[in-house]
Amino acid sequence: MDFRTSLVSHLPESEVDSLIDAIENGKVTHCLLLNTKKMSDEEFLTRYPNVKKHPFVEHAYYYDKEEYEFGKDLLYDDGVFSIEDASAMMVVHFLKPEEDDVILDMCAAPGGKSIGASLAMNDKGVIIANDISYPRAKAMSQNVERMGRGNMIVASNDFVFSHVHFANLFDKIILDAPCSGSAMMRKNALAKGDWKPEKVKTNARRQLELLELGYFMLKEGGTLSYSTCSFSYEEDEEVILNFKAMHPEIEIIPLPEDPSFYRSAALPEAVRLHPNHFEGEGQFICLLRKPGTLVKTKKEIVENTRYKDFIAQYDLQDRSNEMMRNKFYSLSQHFDVSHLNILRYGVKLFEMRSIYIPDHHLTHFLSPKYSIPINFEEAKAYIHGDTFPLERPDNFYIVSYDNQNLGYVKVTQGVAKNHYPKGLRRTI
Repeated sequence: MDFRTSLVSHLPESEVDSLIDAIENGKVTHCLLLNTKKMSDEEFLTRYPNVKKHPFVEHAYYYDKEEYEFGKDLLYDDGVFSIEDASAMMVVHFLKPEEDDVILDMCAAPGGKSIGASLAMNDKGVIIANDISYPRAKAMSQNVERMGRGNMIVASNDFVFSHVHFANLFDKIILDAPCSGSAMMRKNALAKGDWKPEKVKTNARRQLELLELGYFMLKEGGTLSYSTCSFSYEEDEEVILNFKAMHPEIEIIPLPEDPSFYRSAALPEAVRLHPNHFEGEGQFICLLRKPGTLVKTKKEIVENTRYKDFIAQYDLQDRSNEMMRNKFYSLSQHFDVSHLNILRYGVKLFEMRSIYIPDHHLTHFLSPKYSIPINFEEAKAYIHGDTFPLERPDNFYIVSYDNQNLGYVKVTQGVAKNHYPKGLRRTI
């Protein structure tokens, strides 16, 4: 069975023809989500007047990649925005994270939805951004660092083995399930050749297993978002309908109406974001609610008196500042990670060595008021990994350019020695 035949078996032929035409002949869309902690919408629009607002997601903008190469912009390095598909952003838009939520993103890498939720929550509550692949989780951790997020735990776990420790624990769960990726066909020509009906069926079985795990970890009254970047019925509506048959008590939450949303007759509560209707690459989204009354977790803070001067220097007293595996972290509130394999617990402050060296993540979390402004030539030298003169008493300092923190330097005898991470260094 080929891709078109598989679609026609569940969608009207006219819709399939229009969808395939959009995949084969449509223009790839590009979108970003602004980190308003670092830059206001007004300033961003002044700098980049030809972007276009997302019709639903606040602080999100479409752009023409030929005009604005945001992925190469220094502001990208500074964590001023996150680049993500406009369709994928709708997962967080529909889920509506709240500042006191404890959220699990089960298959989070590369982290766009977790970061979007973190921004919506204003660095409050807690998000566990998990991916079973350690290399993918590691790359996601670097994105969290770049964006300067302070309410995110990055983890790499297989919940098949650890879900028993998280029963009825999360207010909201994001399950952006691994899928055949047909919504990636327009971006990636290899995705079309990689599509196979056997792969769809294998994914559908795994998706149902992941839903079971997520449902077990979801609180009573909690909400689970199920999404894929697949147009295949077997990975979308059929998974939900099979899950509903196994759990008739669960509520499927009807998503709002809009002409750009496509709905299948099999599951009209859910939304398909087809690129022939919605300006994006494509997404299937369905919200499920577990019966019961949601009781939010009480916020807990772990105080640290050993490094109280460091904590006070950066006004971190209202956060949970904890030592883990010889690393000192600051998280929006305490979360028990004894059954998680974590890569990051909020903001990494420093590692314990003979002397402690403050971490790059902290510079992107903090506002520029804690920094020393430098000029463009000095910023170029810094991003390249070079030293430059800086007359300050010997110590560590955060340097900033264009009102955005770049990172740490260590001043020694009037020379700023570079502490910009080596893997990020480049020529600007």
